[in-house]
Amino acid sequence: MKYIYSFLIFLLVNISLIAQNLHTESNAVSSLNEGNSTTGWTGLAQLFSEATDVQNGSFSFRAVSTATDGRTVDYNFNAVVGQQYVIRIWAKIGAQSNPSVSPAFAVWSGVSGFNVTPITGTTWSEYVFNVTATTTNPRIRIYVSNYSFRFVAGNTIYIDNVSITALDNQAPTVPTNLSANAITATSTNLSWTSATDNVAVTNYEVFQNGISIGLTNGNTTFAVSNLNPQTTYTYTVTALDNSNNSSAQSESITITTIAALDTEVPTAPSGLVADNITTTSVNLNWTAATDNVGVTDYEIFQEGVSIGVSNGNISFPVTGLTPETTYNFTVVALDAAANVSAQSESIAVLTLAVADTEVPTAPSGLVADNITTTSVNLNWTAATDNIGVTDYEIFQEGVSIGLSNGNTSFPVNGLTPETTYNFTVAALDAAANVSAQSESIAVLTLAVADTEVPTAPSGLVANNITTSSVNLNWTAATDNIGVTDYEIFQEGVSIGVSNGNISFPVNALTPETTYNFTVVALDAAANVSAQSTGVTVLTLVVADTEVPTAPSGLVADNITSTSVNLNWTAATDNVGVIDYEIFQEGVSIGLSNGNTSFPVNGLTPETTYNFTVAALDAAANVSAQSESIVVLTLAVSDTTAPSIPVGLISGNTTTTSIEISWDAATDNVEVTDYEIFQDGVSIGLTGGNSNFLITNLTAETTYVFTIAALDAANNVSIQSSELSVSTQAEVLPTIAYTSLNSNLNTVDWTVRDLYANQNVGIGTTDTQGYRLAVAGNVVAEEVKVALQVNWPDYVFDKKYELPSLEQVEKYINENGYLMHMPSASEVEENGILIGEMNAKLLRKIEELTLYTITQEKKIKLLEQQVEAIQQALLNK
Repeated sequence: MKYIYSFLIFLLVNISLIAQNLHTESNAVSSLNEGNSTTGWTGLAQLFSEATDVQNGSFSFRAVSTATDGRTVDYNFNAVVGQQYVIRIWAKIGAQSNPSVSPAFAVWSGVSGFNVTPITGTTWSEYVFNVTATTTNPRIRIYVSNYSFRFVAGNTIYIDNVSITALDNQAPTVPTNLSANAITATSTNLSWTSATDNVAVTNYEVFQNGISIGLTNGNTTFAVSNLNPQTTYTYTVTALDNSNNSSAQSESITITTIAALDTEVPTAPSGLVADNITTTSVNLNWTAATDNVGVTDYEIFQEGVSIGVSNGNISFPVTGLTPETTYNFTVVALDAAANVSAQSESIAVLTLAVADTEVPTAPSGLVADNITTTSVNLNWTAATDNIGVTDYEIFQEGVSIGLSNGNTSFPVNGLTPETTYNFTVAALDAAANVSAQSESIAVLTLAVADTEVPTAPSGLVANNITTSSVNLNWTAATDNIGVTDYEIFQEGVSIGVSNGNISFPVNALTPETTYNFTVVALDAAANVSAQSTGVTVLTLVVADTEVPTAPSGLVADNITSTSVNLNWTAATDNVGVIDYEIFQEGVSIGLSNGNTSFPVNGLTPETTYNFTVAALDAAANVSAQSESIVVLTLAVSDTTAPSIPVGLISGNTTTTSIEISWDAATDNVEVTDYEIFQDGVSIGLTGGNSNFLITNLTAETTYVFTIAALDAANNVSIQSSELSVSTQAEVLPTIAYTSLNSNLNTVDWTVRDLYANQNVGIGTTDTQGYRLAVAGNVVAEEVKVALQVNWPDYVFDKKYELPSLEQVEKYINENGYLMHMPSASEVEENGILIGEMNAKLLRKIEELTLYTITQEKKIKLLEQQVEAIQQALLNK
């Protein structure tokens, strides 16, 4: 009896766990029991209750890394082994010391089905994990930063709204004994016997003629209204639990409403209004009329003529109207006895004019001037529109920073000195159509201000004068620090900067027109010189009627599921090609702004498209279209990143080069390439090889290398552990020991190093390509190997993917030797490198240490379980 009682307690506890949120402590991230504390959460990172940046409620967690490898946040919860759980955590990135800090959910224990998940955004996002418990006390772990930044303080993440719930997949039983009473002409009452559930029945759904008509809020009765007299209805009921499990429908019951005599007309509908007015349609809405029995429908009148009924709705869409036309509408109410109300008050509606859907062209000629330590002024050439451009939106690093109020210039303030910023501009029209963004411009703000202005440029002259352009040249100005640029003025208005050149091409001029130009010099502190002496230019006369040649060599690359990039060979023209128009299925989709490439977006996956291109010149002459190209978009893309490359080592190190190699990464489809990073900067791709030769290095210099794996969908893995390698010192010129100078009195070999330019053999003439070959034993007091490999402490990195013992056993059975070690045949053929072999052996020792630690934990757990069983038997 005692054991039956214990089993019932165990069953009730587990049912309770299934039915509730297991994140029970009162703390800042609790969704049900919020409090201003960090109770229940541990870890090495600093953890604070935060009230200024929350996702839900009044508080959240702010986790901050320390300079002593304090970067983890942990939470353990009580679980049932084998039970599935849904864990929901809201998180975002806060202040970071570097964009590569890469906070993540990682190294969870006591569960299966978990994958490392990076925290990727600075706005709140929900992260959902479906896992199965493998121990009774699983651990959730969040890393504030990756291993590379373990000694960097101040990296921050935010956490909020945490819930841990068990999955309930069992549906309730079917409700029984469904019956009806109090049947009238328009209503009836339903009742039934309660269903049961493994956790609890929370609601019932009622169906009328197979269609859901409502929920009962957990009651076993339901009042049905708005029925039609003398009409037969069939009803069923299903039971629901808190996990949205639904029972099968109950046995049905059929009732027939009684007849009713109704002669009272409904009240007139009121509050008739119109919304969603377009050029050809309008939506009418009104307040419901009332009736002694019930309003069943509404009839709508346009200019006094009936145009339809609303099927009982209090709204009605009117279509087929004429743009810019006034219409009058009224509505009457009807009941089931065909009684008709008086008409509502009339409403007059004026349809809209035809809408403008054409986007403006992208702004061009974006330049920056008046650059200071904290500000810059942007200027651009006006965009065009079929009706008119009304404004411009300016973007800094892809984020909107304001509108220009229709101006083609914009002042940007609040910048940081000596910092590079990227800007683009988009044009808007009155219909809210937005152009493509302009080409980006990069601006470097100045250092602390220099107040001395440059000298004025001199010797301004003009050459290469055409009908629409001229080239300006001048003698360089001087400055106390240095002239950084020149600004050119046409009729006193700035038309651009020369990017530091002492020449400037001026375009888009009008034939047979006189222009006056001057130039000023600028330095890095935005000091501006006096203007140069002006030069006057008269443009030439020209008439251009010759069309450009058709573009050729049209090809497509970077094909994705929704986009493609088009490229072609430039067309030629007697004056000059200024732009290209792109056609998709014969319909124009845009201009390339003079580029011989064009990105096409918004395509449908796995769909064939036809593209052509035509060239345009300044006289609006249009070439014939190019030959067509057919493009098939890809299927839905692969978003899973490859695994992290491991086993990074170096070899063949010289004074100017280092060769590195690593174990191949894995991917759900295929790893296609590896990207190499030297001191955090990408230096190239390997073409898919798992080794790479780095050249052009400096002697006696230490470099840090990491590798990331890429797949065909451009998914990029987290970077590998760092490998620090030093190049060899340069060998100073020496006197070679040769047969010609070995016995010279002028060379004292007792005070010189013995140097051989070729290989040296002792006791053998076959060196097999080695610098020193000895046929026999070698004795020395000490041998030092200057190891140029990644010492395998990376095994203890949290990101290291330790093979399971099952994987190790399978590899040994298939290959006959340990993974990551050379086989006997390889050693027999190639020998071993002492330093590399010692590193490989240490890697195995460190892996064995991890296996031993894991095994010890399992043994301790088993000992605790055995002790608990023995104690239970003693208490029996």
